[in-house]
Amino acid sequence: MSLSESYNDLTGKRQPIEPTPPSGDDTTSSAVDPRLLRLREALDGVMRVAGEQHAEQRRVGRVYIFRGRLLVPPGEAYTMLSERFSAIGFSPMLQREEDEEVVLAFEGSIPQRRFNTPWWLHLALLLLTIATTTIMGASLTGMPSNAFLDAIRNRNMPVVRSALRDSLPFSLTLLTILGVHEMGHYIAARLHGVKVTLPFFIPVPFSNTLGTLGAVIFIKSPLINRRSLFDVGIAGPLAGLVVAIPLYLVGLTRDATLSPPTSTWIEAGIRRVANPPLLDALSRLVVDVNDLDRFVFYGHPMALAAWFGVLLTGLNLLPLGQFDGGHVSYALFGRRAWPLATFTFAMLLVMGVLGVWAGWLIWAFLGLITGLRHPPPFDDLTRLGRTRTIIGVITVILFLLIIIPSPFPPA
Repeated sequence: MSLSESYNDLTGKRQPIEPTPPSGDDTTSSAVDPRLLRLREALDGVMRVAGEQHAEQRRVGRVYIFRGRLLVPPGEAYTMLSERFSAIGFSPMLQREEDEEVVLAFEGSIPQRRFNTPWWLHLALLLLTIATTTIMGASLTGMPSNAFLDAIRNRNMPVVRSALRDSLPFSLTLLTILGVHEMGHYIAARLHGVKVTLPFFIPVPFSNTLGTLGAVIFIKSPLINRRSLFDVGIAGPLAGLVVAIPLYLVGLTRDATLSPPTSTWIEAGIRRVANPPLLDALSRLVVDVNDLDRFVFYGHPMALAAWFGVLLTGLNLLPLGQFDGGHVSYALFGRRAWPLATFTFAMLLVMGVLGVWAGWLIWAFLGLITGLRHPPPFDDLTRLGRTRTIIGVITVILFLLIIIPSPFPPA
């Protein structure tokens, strides 16, 4: 799971600012409020102001709102206003309301997250996650986790080596996909000059799990416009798929080594996996089997781990606020992505309640606690451009080809 790119709530100032008329007079005299006069001067040559007002926002305080037409492209306007507003203690936001362009000026600077984690913490979490995913992977070889741990404690090396022969390919394949996914976000963020942490891998030492909740990176400085939001949001899933799909196909060609599921997997109701349309079509190119779903589950651990990697990628592409798909959705559709997120959330609840897959309730909960409505970037006017839009459409198609309502159908 990758909620890493979530930069919602860097502070309360990152919440969407909805301009509302203040009580009383809409305008403030420059003789009374010198800050308004200085903001007007900063807007000179950038915006033709048709109207102005101020509003009190609970978390932000007083916000000055200027409506009119920009005289320069939005990206250039944001850069100019950032420099000018910063000199007088303000930060800008660019938005559109109906046919008007809006500049909001709020006091203070753009917030920065403070993360100064030592390198060894990232390494320690990675090693722990390798251990937990290896232990969980051992259960796929027919060895329950407790038996594997007992063999390690008793130094029963023949048993340990036998388990590692199959569980390590599962662990390393899964973590490679997750790691490449996060590094896609990391590299895209750095290319946009955005400060980010190294990946934090999340070990989970419990049964009925993959041994990990995935990996997460934290963005320390906000993504300014839709282009950076799109690039950073989409880089992870695409990078992960570029690795996951070839590993899946290679795994299908390897000799089967997985045993019938242990009680851990049976208790979780997992006896086979369902292939999404994309994997199903590609699988037919390399193997010829009647029951592909069972073939993947009882085949080579590399194929099964890659299948899980594709599943997690599809789940992260759900168009919910702070998921990867939420970032991409907002970059493509702007505030029209908000009703789409609400509809997606409702569908997850319905499928979960109807018993299609109980996991949908977990993902609905994650979407809810991280925020269904993606906050607008500071520059919400700069358009994506044709190339990014085409890539976005292709990604939407990919999402539809790798997502499935019931990943673990009945036996």
